Amino acid sequence: MPGSEGQLVGRARELARLDHARGRHASPAGGPVVVELVGEPGIGKTSLVRVLTDQAERAGALVLGARAAEFEQDSPYALVVDALGPCLPTADLTGLVTGLGPRRLAVRSLLERLAAGRPVVLALDDVQWADAASAELLVDLLRAAPRAAVQLVLAHRRFPARERLARALDRGVVSGLVERVELGPLDDDAAAQLVSGAARSRRAALVRECGGNPFHLLQMARHGAGVPRPVAELVLEEVEQLDPTARRLLEGAAVAGDPFDLEPAVAASGVASVSPWRHRTADVLDVLVEANLVHPAGLPGAFRFRHPLVRRVVREHTGPGWTARAHGRIAAVLERSGAPPSACAHHVAQAAAVGDRAAATLLARAAADVAPRAPGTAARWYADALRLLPDAAIVERAVLLGCRATALEDAGGPDAADAAGAVVGEILTLAAVEPTAGRRGADVTRPGVPGPPDRPRPARLTDREGEVAALVAEGRTNREIGAELHLAEKTVERYVSRVLGKVGARTRAAVGGLLVPSR
Repeated sequence: MPGSEGQLVGRARELARLDHARGRHASPAGGPVVVELVGEPGIGKTSLVRVLTDQAERAGALVLGARAAEFEQDSPYALVVDALGPCLPTADLTGLVTGLGPRRLAVRSLLERLAAGRPVVLALDDVQWADAASAELLVDLLRAAPRAAVQLVLAHRRFPARERLARALDRGVVSGLVERVELGPLDDDAAAQLVSGAARSRRAALVRECGGNPFHLLQMARHGAGVPRPVAELVLEEVEQLDPTARRLLEGAAVAGDPFDLEPAVAASGVASVSPWRHRTADVLDVLVEANLVHPAGLPGAFRFRHPLVRRVVREHTGPGWTARAHGRIAAVLERSGAPPSACAHHVAQAAAVGDRAAATLLARAAADVAPRAPGTAARWYADALRLLPDAAIVERAVLLGCRATALEDAGGPDAADAAGAVVGEILTLAAVEPTAGRRGADVTRPGVPGPPDRPRPARLTDREGEVAALVAEGRTNREIGAELHLAEKTVERYVSRVLGKVGARTRAAVGGLLVPSR
């Protein structure tokens, strides 16, 4: 969490509490005190440990420290030996490792001897990885603390497998022995200050995605697009601690959305049909909450990821085939529940394969539903529907291309006209394949493919109107149309106005996609 000048950013409250604990430790009365730093990976626990130990050394204290490692969990007393090894006589060290001697009493006595001349700080980081023997020794030190000026600093995530140590710390908080400092995310101002070297727009994106996690913020700011490997590894390290069922539910939730409802997340996970699962859903969700990977979102049955980056890493490390099937399972549940097409569209678009006309129809209906209020989304769903239709479905493609052109123009933006023009070019290509499209007796409706939203059902064009419409679709001006059909320019203008009204087009560019032959 250090900023550009090496100062901690956004941790004034936490630093004040550490100063208070240090004052207790350095007081003439001395006495034991425990500082417990708790928080998610990357939140800044190690930085605060470093601040505390640096201050203690400057004040003349003896600082001993070690960091637990996951791969040393099977080595008895590995954490304690790493921390106290430089101060242990060889015989005591051998006895501690081999199991000889009254280990716990020896460690307490050693700390008391060391603290006879000056205060002692024993700082242990990543205690969630502590071996079982070291964890039990810490429980003993909390139950019967050294009778001297010994300060114990413990930094850790949650304790999924160290329940006795967790309970001992809870009792210490109640008794006043333990000063617990829970590190939450930085607020938006502090997060932006931490990455002040990035461009303003980039800073806003980092703050939004990293959820106030200092390590994630700094790593993401140093890299370009994508999640840096150190960040991904830190998140995946948490995920890998879950049992397979909880991990699968987390992956299903990442597909369902953020925030997510429990039912779609369970459906996406693909294990809801297993009988025992039905009774375990709430318990498994509690595991994810306890692991600090998801939080209640404030609405009944709704949850959100700790921050968007966690969801992103989980999604990016889930196989594309499984993810597509998970979207399909969510879409099926939503459709069975009677959800509107717009609620299903995102998942259908991610799951359907080319040639799935039913999926294309649902996407087109969803696009028509949202077009009046969200034309950009409608244009994207029309494009998804077009992707699913085979090239031979000329009639349906022409209708959807016209709808998409209208949606793009309604969405506006600097590239809207070019995008709509490109769509019209596709329409003209289709007209070359289907030369009667847009000519005599054109009709804009086809079974199963909805036309533009909120417009009256298109009326049949007369022969002359069909000829005018076809020339409009080719990009001709009123003067050029009049010269070809031997009509006055004012007469062409009236025909064009009637054509726009009948086919429901707002612009001349949208006419081409709405003209398909009557069959």
